[in-house]
Amino acid sequence: MSAVRSPSLPLRPLTVGELLDAAMEVTRGAGRVLLPVAFGLAVLEQLAMVWIRENFFDGSVFPWIGEIVGPAWLGVALGTGMESAVIALVGVPAARAVAATAVGVPFRARDLLRPRGIGSAALLVLVTFLVTFTLTLLPLGWLPAYPLMGLTVAALVIDGVGPLRAIGRGVKMVLRSGARAAAIRLLGYFAWLLLRLGFGFGAASALDLVGVSGPWATAACFALVNTMAYANLASLDAVLHLETRIRTEGLDIALTRVPGALTPGHLVVAR
Repeated sequence: MSAVRSPSLPLRPLTVGELLDAAMEVTRGAGRVLLPVAFGLAVLEQLAMVWIRENFFDGSVFPWIGEIVGPAWLGVALGTGMESAVIALVGVPAARAVAATAVGVPFRARDLLRPRGIGSAALLVLVTFLVTFTLTLLPLGWLPAYPLMGLTVAALVIDGVGPLRAIGRGVKMVLRSGARAAAIRLLGYFAWLLLRLGFGFGAASALDLVGVSGPWATAACFALVNTMAYANLASLDAVLHLETRIRTEGLDIALTRVPGALTPGHLVVAR
């Protein structure tokens, strides 16, 4: 029996609301894979963030960078870089689910978690971290940094291109149609940011009332809410990439003309 439910995705240009709904549909459909992966990575991220807050915010680590941008902002840049890297890594199974759904191929949990291509994906995750971290060090640098690399993993998985071409293609997809995908990616992030801050600090305050407090309690609260956020944001990236291809490349027409001839990872990449 399949461990995941194939999501239902409309293969046509979508409104912003429909894109957000489609991302949630992917998260629900492949949740038995996406949520455990996101949870494990969110826990590791919070462990790292506790250490970063204790060591970077006082300027004791890499003081030469701290003197330029401030020790606290150095920690923020590291945190945003890790966030983007986690979303990119969760994006591998999310993009596989979307690619399989696009061509009508049923899939199981092990199909989304197969190790094939993980080296290329790891390279893109590392590049995503470095780009986001570096640009975030600049004034307002996070605003272009977060959406810039958002569709590279989806390009790698859905289009079946190599990692170097996936970077260029992913950036182009983000900037198409007046940077529509970039704006929607930012919208999704800020919507989840409000939920994460509300739940994270609210849950931490509730724990404090019963005598459980400290950085580890706060980290546990944020790991829980980040799990859902990262899974959904990764699904949004995969859906955005597919929808952008439908909107700008006519992928839906290609899928209709050659049913069964295309496979996940080879969806008629534009030359």
